[in-house]
Amino acid sequence: MKMSGFGYTSILAIVAIMSLSILSESEVLKQPQLPAACHICKGQLNELSSFSVLNQVTSDCRPWFRIGRLAVCKDCGMVQKPVTEEWLQEVEEIYSGYAVYEQGGGVEQVSFDQNTGASLARSEKIVDWLLRQGVLPNTGSLLDIGCGNGVFLRAFGAKYPSWQMTASELDTRNKVLIESIPGVTKLHVGSIESLKTRFDLIVLIHALEHIPSPIDYLKSLSSILNPNGLILIQVPDLEASPFDILIADHCTHFSSETLLSVVDKSDFDCFRFEAVCVPKELTLLAKRSILPDECASTDHSFQHSALSTQHSVIAHIAWLQKIVQQGKTTSSPLGIFGTSISATWLAAALGNKVSFFVDEDSNRIGRGYLGCPIYAPKDAPKDLALLIPLRTDIATAVSQRLAHFNLQCIIPPL
Repeated sequence: MKMSGFGYTSILAIVAIMSLSILSESEVLKQPQLPAACHICKGQLNELSSFSVLNQVTSDCRPWFRIGRLAVCKDCGMVQKPVTEEWLQEVEEIYSGYAVYEQGGGVEQVSFDQNTGASLARSEKIVDWLLRQGVLPNTGSLLDIGCGNGVFLRAFGAKYPSWQMTASELDTRNKVLIESIPGVTKLHVGSIESLKTRFDLIVLIHALEHIPSPIDYLKSLSSILNPNGLILIQVPDLEASPFDILIADHCTHFSSETLLSVVDKSDFDCFRFEAVCVPKELTLLAKRSILPDECASTDHSFQHSALSTQHSVIAHIAWLQKIVQQGKTTSSPLGIFGTSISATWLAAALGNKVSFFVDEDSNRIGRGYLGCPIYAPKDAPKDLALLIPLRTDIATAVSQRLAHFNLQCIIPPL
């Protein structure tokens, strides 16, 4: 499986192993007796009850109508889904029917520049970023944990043809496709612990947010990483995209500070960090820490104000509720811009009001999605409202870029 171009069917195994009114702040906060502690610091969780009124979406872009739970650790400030037996069962159900890039016929999602509209495959953006860092040798060994259908391996191998690459997945459904990629030596199926070799680069792209014990998991990777090896991590950026909290199978919602904290507590040092490599994502390279954790010279250790984070997440929830309300009060029928996480979530919330989607990805244009056609901007109905479910500043930039198509764009409220 891949989310947004990157895979993690193996995450189900990891999880198993690691085992709409706008409400006031006082109404949405409570401190229940949760059956799960913080999976970062074991602290007490404050649950945000207003989250339960929002429908959710799976990371492979399917509507998910189960009542969700969201909490903030009062000690470390990590935003998270309580990892309960119920959540684990839902994750198993989600992954059992996972379909990568169904909207585009299995083709990797394209990432667009919000101002210019320039596009590039997401995996190619990450590989280009790696090239700019200048830290990888001409030859080496790579492990892609949760490789999906191999889009990152293909992009990496094209730029680093002398590297030997190992793919890791939970099953063999894409074995022939993956092992046909130049540079891939094998598809490993099973636990990471069963690998008998070490690697120069371990890749975790859109994986860490699914793992209930990310610190323990990162520590476990040291046994298969060469002494001077690197780990590449990419996760969604909660600060840049409030929609991340809506993804039902994401149990950890990272900010820049909390991601750096987790990496630091895992006995790794971050030495390359980027928040714009791929829009709304956090990307970093880390290496083994020279000093023991208790002597680390750089301390990112949970310094962020938990209360401040709590206020921020409450604001995210209220804003998402406003978007739903805006859609409900907009004349029917209407369209939605995009066919990924935020668009899927809003379409499910609005139901039959939605009659079409608009996308700039040529792999998706002309297909059907959730029972509605996907149009290119130039072909979209000019007399119907088009909701743009993106952060307000991004939606404004997109609307301005599409202005020459004379679409009736609706920008989310502030």
